[in-house]
Order: sequence, then structure tokens, then C-alpha cells
Amino acid sequence: MQIKTFLARDMKEAMTAMRAEMGEEAIIVASETLKDGTVLIRAGIEEAQALARAAEEALKRDSTLESSTVISRFAAFEARYRETLLARLRGSRPNATTRATAFDRTMLTEILATHRTPEAMARKLVDAAQQSGFGDMTLSLASALDTSMRIDPFDVGKRGALLLIGPPGAGKTAVAAKLAAQSSLIGCPVVLAQTDVDTAGHWARLESFSAAIKARAVRAGTPNVLAEAIQQARASNGLLIADTAGWDPREPLPREVLPFLSMGTMEPVGVISAATDAEEAGEMAEALVKLGASRLIVTGLDLTRRRGSLLAIALSGATIAQVTGSPYLADGLETLTPMALARMVTGRAPPEEDHDGGIPDVV
Repeated sequence: MQIKTFLARDMKEAMTAMRAEMGEEAIIVASETLKDGTVLIRAGIEEAQALARAAEEALKRDSTLESSTVISRFAAFEARYRETLLARLRGSRPNATTRATAFDRTMLTEILATHRTPEAMARKLVDAAQQSGFGDMTLSLASALDTSMRIDPFDVGKRGALLLIGPPGAGKTAVAAKLAAQSSLIGCPVVLAQTDVDTAGHWARLESFSAAIKARAVRAGTPNVLAEAIQQARASNGLLIADTAGWDPREPLPREVLPFLSMGTMEPVGVISAATDAEEAGEMAEALVKLGASRLIVTGLDLTRRRGSLLAIALSGATIAQVTGSPYLADGLETLTPMALARMVTGRAPPEEDHDGGIPDVV
């Protein structure tokens, strides 16, 4: 099921936004009135219905994940976060149009090659797209992706404990802050824990993020300290998010991570960047799953023009929780669907043929 979150001033406005975005077939799966009166609803639509609806509207607009106003300061974070989210939900920024393109096996093969998609994976996608029966390039690719992609977004206000694991530079600390921000804004108590207390700058960065969203920060250099913080978070019906040292998940677990992963009291969540070689990304995604990562968060969508790595991650067998195309805290996280990924791949001319001199919109 395709799940989206809508935040509005009242239920009528939230329902209007939901119907405009998802159609009459959308079903509300959760709703909540926040402390300031803002209404938050989560709505779902079956993928088959989404594809049918997309057949009429998909190619009339660009569905890329939007990077809204750049927010480089933490002042008035909550207000800025809400403004950013509402602007994205209302679609206030004009979207570029995407021309409908008839399915062509050779063309799709070339597009996937341009995005540096691994050859074996590209062949399977082209075969599945052709067998889908859709005459449109984007819809056929979305159908092919839908047979293999696994999606499970985080519930807003999720309680419990998360352990973020993954390679260095993937953006685990920023992801921890973004997850904490979306929970804090609906009144869920959040604790941000840093297990890597020795690497210069890691604790200071997490502490800065926690101050911005008014979350408690804990230096958890040992499993005992982290276990105590988890107990306190659970006692307050809150969420603890633990950031860990980075390492190549294809290599043996380092001593900086092994004790925390072995605790067994947290949900391991892999964090991986799309701004890397596609085959490397696919291998690391598979390795994270083997280490117990129930879901992955993919970062760096704003750092690469080619989507082969994102395709490799999506088809690795891992479950994708969310993605992010912005380094800024207030831009939050997005949900990736087969249709959105297909549009990312087919929605613009391949990079070598893009003559407008610009960088493709982040999805």
C-alpha cells in the first residue's frame, strides 16, 4: 500500500489535500490532532489503484521529491518545518511537465544504462516492463519495480528504540535528527543517543541537532549506558534513536558497533547513500539486511544525477522505509514508491542528453 502523510490546519483542509493528491479511493489509516490544533492524517492507496490513477495524471506533472526553501539556521525550527511540509503537500511550487513516452525496449535499456544500472538488473527490469502490458514507458517501469520493491515507512510518532547502522558518510546523524524531528512535532518524547563518542565532531553535531528540536541527547559509549537510556525512553512512552560509528557493512563488525548491535533491544535500521556506485550500493544493502536491518533509509538523492544506485538498493531485497534528497533538517524524509522511482528514471532526458545545463530535480 502507498502511504502518505498530510498536515493541515484542520480536518477539512487535510481531507482536501488528501483527495487532491490521492483521489477518492484513498483510505485514512490514522489521524491525530496535534497540540496546536494542526491535524495530521496518514492515508493509503493500493498500488494497483495508484498505477491506474497515475495512468491519467503521472505524466502531467513531475513527481520528484522536492527540496524546499534551504534552511541553514535552526531558529524557529518547528515553524519552518511545518511551513516546508505544508508547502510540499500543497504543491505550491510549480512542477515541470513530463512528456508521455511510449514504451520502447531499446530506449528503456539505454536509459537504464545511462543511469549506471547493473546490466543483469537492467535486463530483468526491461523484460518485466515489457511483460507488464503498459504502453507507457513510466508505467511499465513502475509495474516492473512494483513486483520486487519493498516499502515500509516509519509511523509518525513511533515509540521504541532504533539503532542506525551503515557506512561512514551516509548521513546517519542527519537521519537520526530528521526521524526525531517528525516525532517531536507530534508530542512524542525523543532521545538522541551517540554511541561513537570518540570520533571528533560526532557528539557535537548530534548535540546541535537535539538542541534544535528540543530533544534530549545522551552520550552512550557503552551498552550499559545505552540500555539505561532505552529504559527511560520506554518509561516515558518515547522514542530513542541511536547513532553509531560508520563502517563498510560487507566487512566484519567493528568493536565500536558489535556490542550495541548485539544488545537485541533496538530495531536496526540501515542508512545508505545513493551517491555511490550501483553495484557497491546493492552489495551494502544486502549486507545490512543480513546484519538484521529491518528497513533502510536512503540518503544523498540530491548528490547524484544517476539513479542506478537507488535502483540497486530498491531491488536488493531490502525494505526501504524512507529516502531524503536534502541535507537540511527541516526538509524531513520522503516515502519512495515504484511510481516515484520510475518517474525519477524516465522523467527527464538522460544526463548526457540534458542540454539545459541544470541539475535534474531531486525526487
